[in-house]
Amino acid sequence: MKALTVQQPWAWAIVHGGKLIENRTANWSYRGPLAIHAGLRWSGRGSQSDLVHRAWYEQHSIGYTISGRLPEWQFEKGAIIGLVDLVDVHPDGGCCRPWGESAYTEAGGRTRRAVTHLVLENSRPLAEPLVCAGALGLWTPPDDITRRIETLGEQHAMYADGGAS
Repeated sequence: MKALTVQQPWAWAIVHGGKLIENRTANWSYRGPLAIHAGLRWSGRGSQSDLVHRAWYEQHSIGYTISGRLPEWQFEKGAIIGLVDLVDVHPDGGCCRPWGESAYTEAGGRTRRAVTHLVLENSRPLAEPLVCAGALGLWTPPDDITRRIETLGEQHAMYADGGAS
């Protein structure tokens, strides 16, 4: 299993909000299960995204913003929050809208233009967030963390099936 650290609220959108494309600048050969780790940094751009706002409000009957931004305190950070399957990685070709982008500006003002789309499927939140350190790029969680991810994923599956599994 591999993991990817994603700033909030983008990580939430992947696990809970229907975001099936993650925009990166690296092209990886890995395909398979991918743990989504919510990083410690908050994305101001993500908190202002209309797509994230719509996904948030669809799931929260009392939704609100603070100066047009989502309430940062509502989002887990520094933890693996869910699993997805990474099924494809390809350069942007004007595809994968609305989540797929052709360019984006990072927090420091640097514009990224050679965007690669990570195509994700089968999003499943963990039964509870798993606090652990993240890393840049695609990383391999330690064995003990992987075991906990698998256990929490199984607990979620049982809960989602109404305990029938």
